[in-house]
Amino acid sequence: MSFAHVSKLCIIAICSFAFVNTCSGRQSTAFDTIVELRDGTSLEAQLRNIDDDSAVFSIDGDDRTISNDSIDRIRFSELEAKPSDIAKSVVLVDGSKLFCQAIKVGKRELTAKCECDVELKISTRLVDHVCFSVGDDEFADKWNKTTAAKRESDALIVSRDQKLQMIDGVIGDISAESVSFTVGDRTADVQLSRLVGLLFYRRVTDEFAPAAFVLQLIDGSRIEVRSLAVEDNKFLVNTIAGARISVLPDVISSMDFGVNREMWLTELDPATNDWEPLLSGARILGNLKRFSLARMDKSFNGKQLAVLLQGDDQSWERKQYSNGFAIKGGGKLSFLLAKQFRRLSGVIAFDPDANSAGVVKLVIQVDGVNQVEEVLSASTMKQPFPIDVDLVNSDRIVFQVEYHDRRSVGDILHAVDMKLHR
Repeated sequence: MSFAHVSKLCIIAICSFAFVNTCSGRQSTAFDTIVELRDGTSLEAQLRNIDDDSAVFSIDGDDRTISNDSIDRIRFSELEAKPSDIAKSVVLVDGSKLFCQAIKVGKRELTAKCECDVELKISTRLVDHVCFSVGDDEFADKWNKTTAAKRESDALIVSRDQKLQMIDGVIGDISAESVSFTVGDRTADVQLSRLVGLLFYRRVTDEFAPAAFVLQLIDGSRIEVRSLAVEDNKFLVNTIAGARISVLPDVISSMDFGVNREMWLTELDPATNDWEPLLSGARILGNLKRFSLARMDKSFNGKQLAVLLQGDDQSWERKQYSNGFAIKGGGKLSFLLAKQFRRLSGVIAFDPDANSAGVVKLVIQVDGVNQVEEVLSASTMKQPFPIDVDLVNSDRIVFQVEYHDRRSVGDILHAVDMKLHR
């Protein structure tokens, strides 16, 4: 989509639609949307206003306030996101990505004119990298690995022999044609046409809170939103890293509230992973422990996690999972939650490849209080044991598998589909 076409859309939309401005009290017409709710229903409604907690819609002439927690997505019905054919993209330290027609940097401040008529003016400390190329999946994979690599300084990215290479130095001013780049005591202007991209050094890697929602623009740009306000028919967006961006409503494809509401438990690093044998001498404990600690996202035999499900016809079906953990009798596994989650859901069953004589006591503890205490027997379980644990304002969750029958044969559990819900 060309800039001229987008600009024309902007002019038409500004003339046709506007929002309620709660700060100034000025009244105007609303913007047509489809509201997709978390319960699976959807509404055709006109968005009149939105803030950090709720959105106001006009439905059949009546105003209705809906909590943001109840919304999965607000889709702007006439506008769908399409990948941009513009090569330049600016990615912020919080993951926000905007496609830009032109960028420049002066005095460590980046200014960009984006395809969707968004003007970006931010400190380079909020910029992670700039990419000047659009490539295939193979290029994207190389680029992602390059940008994820540890940095000791700013860097220029060049392509040599179909490989991406980093040249460490200090990025200075950037014009439409070149970038000032310093290596040691030598400074030179490097033509942007010779570069694949730029990486900006950050002394400290920040950990940001999850976005309230993601703003998807019609050119494929996405903005990780911490807060948003409506003023003078524009959205004033604060990203989770602190960048402030003004966005016209007519270039928005959707507001996605559900993207950060769930994550796999094993995306967190375990705070502790321990194991105690039923009986063991000190000389062999070290070797036993090395092979008996809980495994993340795989079974103890190195294969995909799996459970058995029994159907109505009494036949058994093996179902495999990519996410979860395997834990043996005597195992103890904990994760830090930092009060970020509301609940944990999932299922637990015996390893279908283990001996069917397994009997264990499963204990799930939240902040020192047992939330689950259940004796599980492999010979009698017909379905996986469901997990639904309240985590509101919780700091730590602990999984412990106790030897219940004083034997360890078959005492291997697979905890799968373990999702944390915000």
